[in-house]
Amino acid sequence: MKKSEHGNLYVSWTLRILLMLTILLWGMFSLDVFSEGYNFWETVGAFLIHNIPSFVMIIILVIAWKQENIAGILLMAVVLAFVIFFMGIRGRFMWGTLILVGIPFLIGAFFVLNYYLFGKKGRSENLQAG
Repeated sequence: MKKSEHGNLYVSWTLRILLMLTILLWGMFSLDVFSEGYNFWETVGAFLIHNIPSFVMIIILVIAWKQENIAGILLMAVVLAFVIFFMGIRGRFMWGTLILVGIPFLIGAFFVLNYYLFGKKGRSENLQAG
């Protein structure tokens, strides 16, 4: 397998593509504002507000292109903040929310694992330690 300095290249691209698909999935959920009967500016506002998580994940995806470890940590932190925020508002546990936010959390965890375990630096450090 082809290795880069900080992780496996194939794993990196797979995680980036998965994050892009997750962004598209979350973006699809914001399309329901067009059927709510709002006027133009209310619809634009609602659409932008519903897309805040997608915008944040796009920023993290851009960071992932250069710093996978930082992007992975940021993605996991944002997901945890999202869960804590909505658990505070809703006050109850919902399986659907857990599944929806679990996907980006796992992608973030795999970004970190790819950076530290699958790259040449991580492998050489593991060999020296063992």
